[in-house]
Amino acid sequence: MAAKRIHLKSEEQLRRLFMPFIRGGALFVATDDPYSIGDELALLVRLPGDKEETLVKGKVVWLAPARPGRADMRGVGVQFLEDKSHLRNRIETLLGHLGESNAPTATM
Repeated sequence: MAAKRIHLKSEEQLRRLFMPFIRGGALFVATDDPYSIGDELALLVRLPGDKEETLVKGKVVWLAPARPGRADMRGVGVQFLEDKSHLRNRIETLLGHLGESNAPTATM
């Protein structure tokens, strides 16, 4: 199973990449690698303030091909499948104080 590292440096970056509308939670992973819906991969995620990475297994549920003027937003959405470390809950706790935002995200 392929693994991708995601080191999130700020809560704002996390907000842009988190996909709360996906059941179980998901993160957008910027990549040029050719993935298909259903591909499984492991994510090694370091949240803002964490000293260590958290491993979560997931599957690709969202594809974002390159778009003119948005090359930085090419990638995939990876749904958490085996979230034994409660990554989704930790993300929601970190983002809870930010409230609703109209700022653009990587997916919508």
